[in-house]
Amino acid sequence: MGLSVDSVLTLLIIAILSTALSEEILFRGFIAKKLIKLLGHKKGNILQAIIFGLVHLWLVALNIHNIAFLCIAFISPTLLAYFIVEINEKQSNGSIIPGIIAHAISNIIGYAFIGYVLRGSYHQ
Repeated sequence: MGLSVDSVLTLLIIAILSTALSEEILFRGFIAKKLIKLLGHKKGNILQAIIFGLVHLWLVALNIHNIAFLCIAFISPTLLAYFIVEINEKQSNGSIIPGIIAHAISNIIGYAFIGYVLRGSYHQ
């Protein structure tokens, strides 16, 4: 699509609504809260972060087999998920709004970078 208004709007809609909002509702709004209630804050948060990281690893591993990239694809979302819960639960009275904002920003940066890299590799 190139760098157009349509491509930027599409990226924003996907990054914010399609992934950040839905993933935060599912992972931090439901899964993290249930696991924390069952296991306590520390264990529940670690487990939800690992689950979140594994889901992202699985999505990437379907197409990419570079071990270094796969490590990054697991570690980055796992750490982000862990710290989002820390912020949500300890600084924001359990609200998932800060997580939605952080996740959306992360997705926008990641999608823009991937779009740039992929676009560059097709135009060489």
